[in-house]
Amino acid sequence: MSTTVHVLGFTRDERAWIESALGRIANIEFVDDSEAFLDRPPSGQGQCLLASADVDEAATLRLVRALRQRGLALPVIVVGPHSAFRTAVDIARLEATDFLERPVSVRELRAAVRRMRSDAG
Repeated sequence: MSTTVHVLGFTRDERAWIESALGRIANIEFVDDSEAFLDRPPSGQGQCLLASADVDEAATLRLVRALRQRGLALPVIVVGPHSAFRTAVDIARLEATDFLERPVSVRELRAAVRRMRSDAG
């Protein structure tokens, strides 16, 4: 099964790192606007969202909450600062797939995407 990781947020350098880290195991699609993403969320197996909670933790929580309120079980992997314990707990309560604490290694990121694939299968 092909995996597509929709990447929301992150700096240009982080996006390049993510593409390098995941390009061999997944298709990468960059998303610039969470509202546009909500208007046309991906469907089908092998889809997940990788979102940054660095700039606006509340916006990331709102996005995941909106996905769940719409009945979308899209796996979500959130990357945030190590100080974001409360956000990690809230993300887990919203049934996101994973919360990765910065700094994130290539191994951790790949493992999170692989877990998402095995959980969905």
